[in-house]
Formats: sequence, structure tokens, C-alpha cells
Amino acid sequence: MDIKQIVKDYRNASEQDRKTIEENIERDFALLPESEKEEVRRIFLEDMDVAIGEAKYALKELDLYTELERVSKFVSMSYIARNFFGKSRQWLNNRIKGNSVNGKPAVFTSDELNRFSNALNQLGEEIKDTALRIAR
Repeated sequence: MDIKQIVKDYRNASEQDRKTIEENIERDFALLPESEKEEVRRIFLEDMDVAIGEAKYALKELDLYTELERVSKFVSMSYIARNFFGKSRQWLNNRIKGNSVNGKPAVFTSDELNRFSNALNQLGEEIKDTALRIAR
């Protein structure tokens, strides 16, 4: 029983196919000796830990995208990319959205996230200072 392949197939299956996979797992699992059942359980739990980690990462990236989507309506992402990172707007956008670049999701390093946060703070301060100067 190749549990890693079964889990992979299950994750990519339609709802109807999942029922069939579940039935096959139950049938095959029941036929295994107890020592192999323990190994299958261990592998399954390891894979679920990986899946949970991936889900947490995806949620964190979604939170980042959601937060930045709000400010991107009134702050130039091109300006931030060019002036704070020396990169293109597309480079920044790829990281905000987690787009695939060279087959891997583009992500911010912790240094880049801090730089991004500082950029937003600096722009916010400049806007606030300007608002105070023009107030009557």
C-alpha cells in the first residue's frame, strides 16, 4: 500500500472519486497485518502534517494578499517596487499573489516583508505630514 500516492490521489480527486478511494483504502487496510497498519498510520500522519503546513502557509499568503489589496487601490505598487526594492511592479505583484516563477511560488523573505512594511509606514507618514501641512 503506497500511502503517499494514495493521499496524493485523494487530494486531487473529485468528490465522487474520493468515495471510491476511501472504499479501497478501507478494504486494503483491513487486510494488512498490524505492523504494516502502524507504518501506514505513521506515513499518513506525516503527510497530514505536511498538508496542514501547506494550508497554514496558503492562509498566511492569502492574508497578505487581502491586506495589500486594500492599500493597492490608493498606493502605487510600481513606486514601492522601484524605489524600495529596485525591482519591477511585476516582481512585487508575483510575491504579493504568490504566483509561480520558474516553477516555484514567489514569496517574500522576512527581510523583504520588513522592507515592505517600512515602505508602507514611510509612505503613510509622508501622506500624514502632507495632510497636516495643507490643513487650514
